[in-house]
Amino acid sequence: MNNNIYSHKILFFLTILSILFTILFYNEQVAVRGGLVISGEVLYEDNISPLKYYFFNSWSLLTQLTALLLKIGLTTQLVSFFLIFLLTLILFFSCFILFEKFVGNITLSICLSCLLIFFQKNLGDTDYPSLIFTIHTFGAFAQALTGLIVATLLINNLKLSFLLGFILFCIHPIVGLWVLFILIFFTFFQKKFRKFNDFFKVLMPGLLLTIISLCFFYYFSLEKLPYDQNLFNIYINKWDGHRAITGEIHYEYLFKSLILLILIFYLCPKNNENKFFLSVFSSMIISSIIIYLLFKIFHLNNYKILSPIIPGRFLITFTFIAWPVALSLIYFRFKEAKYINYFFYSLIILYSSMHYKTFLDVKDKIVSKDKNLIFLKLKELEDTGNVITSASSSFNVLFLSRKPLLMSKTIDYLPYHPYLVNNIKEIMTEVYGYDFDNPPKKNFPYLSDKFIKSNFEERSNNDWIKIKNKFKSNVVITPNSWKLDLKLIYSDKKYNLYRI
Repeated sequence: MNNNIYSHKILFFLTILSILFTILFYNEQVAVRGGLVISGEVLYEDNISPLKYYFFNSWSLLTQLTALLLKIGLTTQLVSFFLIFLLTLILFFSCFILFEKFVGNITLSICLSCLLIFFQKNLGDTDYPSLIFTIHTFGAFAQALTGLIVATLLINNLKLSFLLGFILFCIHPIVGLWVLFILIFFTFFQKKFRKFNDFFKVLMPGLLLTIISLCFFYYFSLEKLPYDQNLFNIYINKWDGHRAITGEIHYEYLFKSLILLILIFYLCPKNNENKFFLSVFSSMIISSIIIYLLFKIFHLNNYKILSPIIPGRFLITFTFIAWPVALSLIYFRFKEAKYINYFFYSLIILYSSMHYKTFLDVKDKIVSKDKNLIFLKLKELEDTGNVITSASSSFNVLFLSRKPLLMSKTIDYLPYHPYLVNNIKEIMTEVYGYDFDNPPKKNFPYLSDKFIKSNFEERSNNDWIKIKNKFKSNVVITPNSWKLDLKLIYSDKKYNLYRI
């Protein structure tokens, strides 16, 4: 492996690029919401909201990291910026290591990395979307870390690979456990260590990090509530959106995965240096396809122990790293060709010019920043209680206002927290007007403003007072076109803020 990746100049340049891309693709991260709650920056004074249980009982190293950053005084925007910067840095290093390994040209390697990251190239979607720069922190980091693990296998840095594997486990346990199992299996199968003590030394940093993270999690976690299993079964059968869609098979993604597998087998040099990389990465692809098909064909999500698993998540872990792997191997195969560098530079220019609208979209995103005045006004209010919102206005209550939110837009976390189903049904029925037994749209675990609007507008002031007393909620936020039988405190271009 070329030592160029360790030079201070390369490290500095990739860091600067990561900062630039973070500015271009900045968005608020969902991981910050949990950090606000477990750090005490957002205080739930009662146990009414299911979100309190959800945040305290969801283990993630990223949430703990955001809580720590918030505790030392960083704003929610700065914490989000840091998370996206870290994500982008991981993406750049995973790309650059692969390109430097097989391309060996620093300038071309950086240009190709920029191309793939800027245009967010991936293999497509399965049941779960393949997103790179997204508000959904945990899925994005799962993809990025898997890619960096694949890249570190090429430089045979097992200590780093296992550390990243444990970090992945602490962020996305199901995916992390799968990756670690494959790593450990081939470590023993290919006899990478003669003594167990040597292997244990490699595992030690990741194990220690995991133990510390788990200790903090269990210390702050809340006691689970009793719940109605029949009610949870109704959710799985009628509301759940990810796990219930088990019939449709995404053949296009499977085909692309098989093409990637063929490229790896035929283009990657078969030597001892690449043996571990070939074994682990190909096993990740093959096993993810097998898991996906088994769940689809035999409807394994119907079994309680397997119901939390989204099989498409395993497939999309390599959705981003597939492109740098494929392009670097194609370059390596034709590296002796006279005009190979010119061909790749031309490819970069041609693709960029054909997709020039992406540059315009990024520019428009930077220019048109919402001021979110309503949430700044909410932040100034005292005694708000558990804030009630419409579906469209729920995210920023925690993020910008730092006020406790009664319920978020989505309830798709219930398979991981079934003990909250009674609580959620009560709120959805009495506050939002849903019939939990008969959702208006099957397998759609989200609140809908179209459905909520009439329920909110037809409710009398006395009905709102009953809700206030039961759910300890003193304010309501809705789109500004809605007219409620409540006192209007403040209004901006998008939302109304009412006092109950």
